[in-house]
Amino acid sequence: MNRNTSRNFSANEKEIARLLKENSRWKERLAFFKEEINFLNLYLSADIFQKNILNLYERLQLFYDELQNFKLECLDLTTRVHNHRYDIEGILECEDISCEVFYHEEHLKLKESVLNFARKFRKFKLEVYSYTGRLLRRTSKEH
Repeated sequence: MNRNTSRNFSANEKEIARLLKENSRWKERLAFFKEEINFLNLYLSADIFQKNILNLYERLQLFYDELQNFKLECLDLTTRVHNHRYDIEGILECEDISCEVFYHEEHLKLKESVLNFARKFRKFKLEVYSYTGRLLRRTSKEH
């Protein structure tokens, strides 16, 4: 049986380039998420919300705590994506199909992790903005 008929992946230069490009896009997305996390940290701790809102600070603290989890997960994913680049480049050194397939499957798992993070983070941001948007002070004199 021909090597390439048993799977959809081939460790040729074109495929390696595609995987490296995808890896680079993940790095860019994660860098953007990191900036969004930094902004949300400032946003949630800013004195910009109306006063005397029942459970406001408790709710903001819950958002802040959840945001710290996203920060850690983003850092972990960034490290994994960075390290995965070397795995991609190393695929060409594989001597058998099982080695190539292993690295390709790892690529797909990492892709799914990045996509899941993006979905969860988008949902979290929607919750934060939906809750806090209506509680922003309209003027600097408002308490």
